[in-house]
Amino acid sequence: MNLKNTFLLLTLAAFTFSCNQFKVTETKDGDKIQFHTKGESDKTPALGDMITLDLKISSELDSVFTDTWKNGSPIEIPVQEPEFKGSFESALFHLHEGDSATVFVSADSLFGRIGQPLPPGVPIGSDLRFTVKVKSVLTKAEYDASLEDKRNAEADVIAEFVQESLEGAQKLDNGIYFLNEKEGNGATVAKGDTVSVSYVGKFMDGNVFDQNSPFTFPVGLGYVIKGWDEALLTMKKGQKATFVIPSELGYGARGAGGTIPPFTPLVFEIELLEIGRK
Repeated sequence: MNLKNTFLLLTLAAFTFSCNQFKVTETKDGDKIQFHTKGESDKTPALGDMITLDLKISSELDSVFTDTWKNGSPIEIPVQEPEFKGSFESALFHLHEGDSATVFVSADSLFGRIGQPLPPGVPIGSDLRFTVKVKSVLTKAEYDASLEDKRNAEADVIAEFVQESLEGAQKLDNGIYFLNEKEGNGATVAKGDTVSVSYVGKFMDGNVFDQNSPFTFPVGLGYVIKGWDEALLTMKKGQKATFVIPSELGYGARGAGGTIPPFTPLVFEIELLEIGRK
């Protein structure tokens, strides 16, 4: 084979691979999947498994509804029975651990199923695009074991983070660490007071999962996680501090909405703007 023919074959192979990247495959279950990269594992999700993935949901007009890559935190979801053919949940059964793909889901079917109108930016008859990267697939037993390991290691993880990132932080009896950045004045917050705060919530890797200003609520009445209530009872108006809250005073073994995994300590930068006395 001469050099010219070799170059031609390589060009055709590259072209075929490129075309396959854009090919949308439709399964017998009505799932429409465009594979981008194939993982090295043969492991596929089964009912009851826990799957960890990065996910971006967008419309054909490029309205973005969620993006875990941007948020910096993959989500964990249980593998459940699909509610309708062609759903995202149905397509998961055709993906392998390590795969990345885009799943196209009928917006009419999805929102009609839950009895809601199409949101702005989603045309009638269009598909939503679920761009996904399957990071891991664990059986229930494997997932439970990983949670137990994470729970047992949490105290050491927090201590290491404080030593490396919050030098000088003090530890309260409830396990919360705090580091003052600005002193406040006046009386400390009391149970039943209404406070307004500015805050940023982060994971220990620095990725932000939530922020708001001003956020107003009564303290000590269960409107926020227990760690927040206990942290604010140490603060004065004008004070700004960073708190590290262990999971038992946060979202515990259940986590929160797929965004905050179980047994995850959280870092909050809180500035107390106002106190409304009870």
